[in-house]
Amino acid sequence: MSEKFVFRHFFDGLAIGGALAEWGLACWLVGTPPLWLHLLVPPVLAVVNRLAARRLEHERPVGFLAGVAGRVVLGTAFAAFASACVLGALASVAGVVWLLGALSAEAGMLPGIEPATGMELRTLGVVAVGLTSAAVGYGYAWGYRRLVVTHLVAALPSLPASLAGIRIAHVSDLHLGPLADRDAVREALDRVVALDPDVVCVTGDVVDSPATDIDSWIPELARLRARHGVFAILGNHDRHAGAERVAAALRRWTDWRVLRDEVATVEIAGARLHLLGLEDRREAEATDGLAALVARAPAGEPAILLAHRPRVFAEAADAGVRLVFAGHTHGGQVAVPGIPGLNVARLVQTRWTVGCFTRDGAMLHVNRGLGTSGQRLRLGAPREITVVTLVPA
Repeated sequence: MSEKFVFRHFFDGLAIGGALAEWGLACWLVGTPPLWLHLLVPPVLAVVNRLAARRLEHERPVGFLAGVAGRVVLGTAFAAFASACVLGALASVAGVVWLLGALSAEAGMLPGIEPATGMELRTLGVVAVGLTSAAVGYGYAWGYRRLVVTHLVAALPSLPASLAGIRIAHVSDLHLGPLADRDAVREALDRVVALDPDVVCVTGDVVDSPATDIDSWIPELARLRARHGVFAILGNHDRHAGAERVAAALRRWTDWRVLRDEVATVEIAGARLHLLGLEDRREAEATDGLAALVARAPAGEPAILLAHRPRVFAEAADAGVRLVFAGHTHGGQVAVPGIPGLNVARLVQTRWTVGCFTRDGAMLHVNRGLGTSGQRLRLGAPREITVVTLVPA
């Protein structure tokens, strides 16, 4: 499924999927209604959900569902969809357990496993739906605001003594636009500045969609500064919003250095650190341009690759890059609390979803980002600022 198709029809899918889930859960809870209601209610719910989603397609919400009502409608639809997925997973597990027990009993290996009664399954299902809905509610109300600072130490070969201890703040995925909370964005950027980093690296998805009013967000972006500069690459959402438009605005109105298949050099006390900014491309072409970019970095000098998609890590490591910063995954945006690696992105994107990974002496750090996409919701995957301290290998 192409990214272009997903961007174009995401809210259509959310509206329809949410409507079917809402109606399915209602029927499961209260019983089977007349046929005419099956034909009438789901389309009505889908239309209402889609009208509520319109508020996320404009920087300034429009329509009668533009305010809190629209948030509640969309939140209900998403909670129903998530609950239906959990309910389906429980039903699948129960079916598999019963089937294995039946086969074992038939083979004379084990006593048959008595299937759970309908009341037991229903009770378990109701509890699961309640917990899922509560978790989604927390993610909408508070989870998306939670912010953590992660401190890492990264060893780089050939790092000069004068660069030992340099501190780099890595942030990603701001997703500025209708979904973003301006106060939360300001809080995060001010926190980065307060950490007093030597360099700031932004690994893509500065804006969320074509609906983003970049001019209105420039004062917030201009808050982000560092002693030796802010260096940024673009992400897939920036491409969807118009890469040229986003890059031009950042270059004109902020002090950021936007790297599009470019190498930037930070010089401190006569020593040099090279930042390799890889332009984001479609998933199948993600590593196009990587070899040429790496070849432009002076041999034997420390370099860091800024890439939006973590999947480029394998080829980057094979090409000799020893440190890669990436974003894109949001840490799944929804993860099992306490088990960050068990998240949505791991199922649909890549195994490199959050935190640090190593390969043949190279290290990848995937930042969870500062914003959200699709819905203003985070669960088990809080926003993240990473401070990386460089030391000689």
